[in-house]
Amino acid sequence: MEKKDEMPLPSQKILQHACKLACTHDKPIMMDYWVDSHAGGKVMIGVKESEEKILVRSEEEYTSPISKVYKVGDEFILITENSIYLVSAKIPTRKIS
Repeated sequence: MEKKDEMPLPSQKILQHACKLACTHDKPIMMDYWVDSHAGGKVMIGVKESEEKILVRSEEEYTSPISKVYKVGDEFILITENSIYLVSAKIPTRKIS
């Protein structure tokens, strides 16, 4: 497999932190936004007028509100009402309606 085709993997450090949080909060760790968060603009953190933040892939596909954000190196752990998401810290943050 060529280097450009390799799938980015989360760091050991973020996985350790996420596992601790998953046990503490009794929430699953979700990776469905991970690859797209490294793909340049496919996902973002959307900020509503009420300042509520959500992880967004499209108008139809987004998470429940983000309650806490942890930055570990170049990665984010996002805690929502239902789950824990791991994403690249390079994803954009934009106002949404």
